[in-house]
Amino acid sequence: MRHDPTRRALSVVEALATDGPPLPLAEIARVTGASRSTLHAVLAEMESQAWAEKVGGGWRAGPRLREVGTALAAEVDLVRAAREPLKALVDSTGIAAVVFEVRDGMAEVVDSVGAGMRTASREAMPLGHVVPVRAPFARELAARLPLGEQRQWLADAAGLTTAARDRLEVVLPQIARRGWSIERLTPARRELLRMADSLETSGIGALVRDRVSELFVELSEIDVTDAELGGAPDLAVASVAAPVLRADGRAVGSVAVAPGRRMTGRSVARAAEAVTQCAADVSARLASRPPAPRTATLPSHLVHPALAASRS
Repeated sequence: MRHDPTRRALSVVEALATDGPPLPLAEIARVTGASRSTLHAVLAEMESQAWAEKVGGGWRAGPRLREVGTALAAEVDLVRAAREPLKALVDSTGIAAVVFEVRDGMAEVVDSVGAGMRTASREAMPLGHVVPVRAPFARELAARLPLGEQRQWLADAAGLTTAARDRLEVVLPQIARRGWSIERLTPARRELLRMADSLETSGIGALVRDRVSELFVELSEIDVTDAELGGAPDLAVASVAAPVLRADGRAVGSVAVAPGRRMTGRSVARAAEAVTQCAADVSARLASRPPAPRTATLPSHLVHPALAASRS
């Protein structure tokens, strides 16, 4: 059954969502078939909620409508934008890779590429696998947030120990500077990863999933500092991730490789460079701009000595 008030409101949204200069009221009336008196009421309400704004003698989409449009465009385009860079990432590293999209406070795997038989790395995380966007998880995303939102990200994780909070205070600024994060792996955590995958495929509830998340924290040394990266001969790595950014610099998701094994410092540094480049390429595709030249390197103070020596 048709509901005329809803239909009229939707027709106004559709009219304002088109490109071009602000539309005069007479043009909106012609396009929507609504009377001027009806349009005055609809547009006044939309303006009060930031869905429309009056500019000069016409109307255009308001901040809220543009924000929703940008978010929907990112959701539709992220998989397509990431497909070729993700394949190139797997080809260059020999490690299974995934792309996450931020949805309702969770980062969800929306595409993955396996590494086949070329590596002993952990298989790509399955589509639909989710990670909570709260401390200490999704640090590559949190590092892009304004300071106030970072504080909220920390505050939302009630189960963090004092040591974990102190560790995050140290590593988060470093992640922001270098542009990527590492999930470290321990034998106990490897078993938890397997258990979490099993629980997830069984449709387990949020309460149990949250408890598993808390155990991850208890069994981990969160991320890796610049000093640790430069000094360690090798690292046990669950994943390396870098944020995917929309045109305004906000993170809409991330790209990650999932080795699930020990790696030399040189291999970690190379994987981080490849992941960062892949994320930059996906971001460029989302923004419809040419990808960055493939000469991106880590800052000199983050390059592992073995990798630095190979370049000299």
